[in-house]
Amino acid sequence: FPAVQSLWGRWAPPLERSKLVSFTYLGTMFGMVGTFSTSGLLCQYGFDNGWGSIFYITGGLTLLWVCAWFYITADTPDQHPRITEAERKYITSSIEYNTNIRTLKTPWKSIAMSSAVWACLTAHVCNNWTNYTLLTSLPTFMKEVLKFNIKNNGALSAVPYICQAVSGFLAGQTADILRSKGVLNTTHTRKLYQVSSFLGAGALLVAVGYSSCDKRDVAVVLLSLAVMFTGLSRAGYIVNHIDFAPRYAGVLYGITNTLATVPGMVAPIVAGALTPNKSQMEWRYVFFVCAGFDLFGAIAFGLFASGTIQDWARDEVEIEVKIPKEVEVNSDKKMEMVQAENEKTLVSVEPEVTYSTVVKRHVDSDPSDKMVKMVQF
Repeated sequence: FPAVQSLWGRWAPPLERSKLVSFTYLGTMFGMVGTFSTSGLLCQYGFDNGWGSIFYITGGLTLLWVCAWFYITADTPDQHPRITEAERKYITSSIEYNTNIRTLKTPWKSIAMSSAVWACLTAHVCNNWTNYTLLTSLPTFMKEVLKFNIKNNGALSAVPYICQAVSGFLAGQTADILRSKGVLNTTHTRKLYQVSSFLGAGALLVAVGYSSCDKRDVAVVLLSLAVMFTGLSRAGYIVNHIDFAPRYAGVLYGITNTLATVPGMVAPIVAGALTPNKSQMEWRYVFFVCAGFDLFGAIAFGLFASGTIQDWARDEVEIEVKIPKEVEVNSDKKMEMVQAENEKTLVSVEPEVTYSTVVKRHVDSDPSDKMVKMVQF
């Protein structure tokens, strides 16, 4: 996932990020849908005692994907051998930083003190708590509480993730429409989708906790809607890393994703500890915990998230031009061409003046507004 974020930070034009990132994440949804739909059948009828066939088939498909990946992708638009020149210019002109300049130093202190980073981290952890709980425990809940058999269990467990795939894709499309038409700015768009994701999923999971086997169709619908709401995060915190720090999007997602995998280890343990007797009441507590994480994530992201590129993530180049003490000045024009470090720079010079000028180039977060600021010391 960090590699994908880093790649889109170099390739995705600002007003197309939501749709491109959400489309990319369809792959994870298709993977879960395919696995849930076929694992039950492979377990019963597959080769190598059933279970083995699941791993051989998924592993083989992954190897095929790797071959396609190395052929299709490139680090930057300038390095890609098969895109058109018009497409290359369009992408590179819209990205907020020069993708060909290698980042030598990561601003760790600024990252650690950034409220935007902490908002994404909190949202990532809270979202993953719900996702990992459902991913690992949903088949068990359907079997033990809703009383579905193993064949129906696998197919029905895939239904919520089909809904998530659809909602995630639509969220990306609509988010970019809102931004491109000026209905909402990037910050408000990210907050709208992420907070809606948390509150919608949390409320529906609470309702699922009151479902029983005699109303299991209702429970499946509520679960599907809850997981569908989690798909809105594709236009929320997931793409937000690229919004406020495109150059460091891979680094940031690596940090948040590492800490957000902790729920993947803890959430199943908590779910197991809360359901020793596998009763409906015990499962209700599991969903209450998920709803609590969703509520906390909504508050944190709603208060502190930002879609504006941060100062420490801006493209900055410094050039120091030193003017000699003794410069022959034309008193009429008061202009002189000064040779400085193999670069000709036209400067206005007053007699007997010595100073240095530092030129800092900052690329603004607005893709249509690139500014060059002159600062004299």
